[in-house]
Amino acid sequence: MVRRKIPSPVKKKRANKDTKTVIVSKPKLWKSQVVQEIKRLRRTTHFLIPKLVFARVVRDIIHDLFPRTTITRIQATAFEALQEATEMYLVQFFEDSILLASHAKRITLMRNDMILMRRLRGRDDIINR
Repeated sequence: MVRRKIPSPVKKKRANKDTKTVIVSKPKLWKSQVVQEIKRLRRTTHFLIPKLVFARVVRDIIHDLFPRTTITRIQATAFEALQEATEMYLVQFFEDSILLASHAKRITLMRNDMILMRRLRGRDDIINR
């Protein structure tokens, strides 16, 4: 994530001759930063999850689902296809969840947003099977 320095609050004097100052709140930049980062990540073609970490997770899942099988090798192209589909799903899921959070006028993405996103996608979604 690209971090930018947020400008400090600006002090302005009131219109009448009162010497008190008014502090204007900081500008909200989080929506534009999130959108910019999403656009940047869509333009890239590299994987976001490291390959070895993803391969380890896939092997653990295979071992948990099929403990008696002796599958020891998986083709690299199969891993790439799994990783590409997984990352595409996760990016879309988080994009939709961020929209739910912004609809609720919140900056923070919460667990409830993700639960609601799963419910809105319905039973046909891969994660709800």
